[in-house]
Amino acid sequence: MSTYELELDGGADAGVVVAALSGELDLTNARELEERLEAAAPATALLVVDLNRVVFIDSAALHVLFKLARQRGREHLALLLEPTAAVSRTLDIVGMKDALRIVPTLDDLRPASSSEV
Repeated sequence: MSTYELELDGGADAGVVVAALSGELDLTNARELEERLEAAAPATALLVVDLNRVVFIDSAALHVLFKLARQRGREHLALLLEPTAAVSRTLDIVGMKDALRIVPTLDDLRPASSSEV
């Protein structure tokens, strides 16, 4: 049985919840992962799933992410994923970027402030 960890961080913005995952995501834990991610943030909040420390992801876990993308939409779900992350190529191959936003840093989710001079 593979293992993973999920850490939640409400962050400074009340409307953003970051779910940082690490380990292996596969058939053995996909159902639990889905339940935990669904409960992690209200539907009106932005749920950011950080996959940078995930070392393996299979089709069952990918299905969970696609399902969340359909349920939450682009406005309420994003993936945090650096181009060099272990599962980056896998998500690229399956076209995850067409289903939801994928950004390398949290700062890329925030619109630029117009008050900066």
